[in-house]
Amino acid sequence: MSSAPLAERDYATAPAQRPAMGDLPGLVRLSIALRIQPNDGPVFFKVDGQRFGQNRTIKLLTGSSYKVEVKIKPSTLQVENISIGGVLVPLELKSKEPDGDRIVYTGTYDTEGVAPTKSGERQPIQITMPFTDIGTFETVWQVKFYNYHKRDHCQWGSPFSVIEYECKPNETRSLMWVNKESFL
Repeated sequence: MSSAPLAERDYATAPAQRPAMGDLPGLVRLSIALRIQPNDGPVFFKVDGQRFGQNRTIKLLTGSSYKVEVKIKPSTLQVENISIGGVLVPLELKSKEPDGDRIVYTGTYDTEGVAPTKSGERQPIQITMPFTDIGTFETVWQVKFYNYHKRDHCQWGSPFSVIEYECKPNETRSLMWVNKESFL
């Protein structure tokens, strides 16, 4: 299996200045994995080209639970929750990886009550994750929610294991600039 990203998006980067405050990491690397429950099944995305706001659409099933796994480097950073489309997902500390270089949090995202996306449309959903002391990670995912009767559509496209982000905290410790997003 190749380690090349399935899809990648570059962002305009913040001015290359060193923060004046101490112990602010120069770069934060984080990955977000989604697995449909109860069997840890893969989540798929589809390349839509320029038809919508973004060129990739993540496919999710309404009335379902997804295991969310967040890995963060450096391992000294702390988060308590992630908001996915306004749904607050509490995160529990799972472990530090054996090499001690990443910290792992898990939670459950539930799509119960989410309305299916209309045919030919996509939904932008806001993702936010406030970090203790260094600011908030924010991005937008383009999603299509399918109902149970169209569940097979959720498996059309390319499966992904994680979405990786490379971020730079800003000097005011309020937001993190997203330099790069990769679907792997």
